[in-house]
Amino acid sequence: MHPRAAGIEAINFYGGSAYLDVHTLAEYRGLDNERFANLPMHEKSVALPFEDPVSFAVNAAKPIVDALSQEERDRIEVLITCTESGIDFGKSLSTYVHDYLGLNRGCRLFQVKNACYAGTAGFQNAVNFVLSQVSPGPKGLVVTTDISRFKATEGGEALQEDWSFAEPSGGAGAMAILVSDTPHVFSVDVGANGYYGYEVMDTCRPVPDSEAGNADLSLMS
Repeated sequence: MHPRAAGIEAINFYGGSAYLDVHTLAEYRGLDNERFANLPMHEKSVALPFEDPVSFAVNAAKPIVDALSQEERDRIEVLITCTESGIDFGKSLSTYVHDYLGLNRGCRLFQVKNACYAGTAGFQNAVNFVLSQVSPGPKGLVVTTDISRFKATEGGEALQEDWSFAEPSGGAGAMAILVSDTPHVFSVDVGANGYYGYEVMDTCRPVPDSEAGNADLSLMS
């Protein structure tokens, strides 16, 4: 028997402790500021040396977890981290987030890596877990967390390329979403969703500490 509803019970965002004005950066880099009229951006977050995808994720999720009673906290039975900024080639960020949040050991932990779409996939997975009623009345915690790896070198050729706009449009941040059958924030219309997928080279991170991308193509995609 399906629950009557499923969706977002609570949601929280963490954007780090430092930011930079996007238009000031674009002007400094000699980029066409008029193009930013297509992008609703004013500031970009900047990850400091002591910040990483794990710290962003924990800071986003902790206020949600702290607001729960111990009984409610123990009903979090799946934790999904969604990122393209993994800090290990094999290990999931979810294990670190689970540990720092002090969550119940009876919890499924895994990570989804898929630029831009990972958060949606994680959310849909958590919703389906709640709807499945495999464990009646569970909660799922989905955390999307990313840090831009784009680096510009003063006077470098990269700044002349189309994807030079990846620097001012790429920041850092995390969003934590608590999914349950008591969706106080957003209730999913079960079954009213579809899919449309195709390959597009709008972003590329071929090595752990560097990336490239086309902000306009990514937005249009």
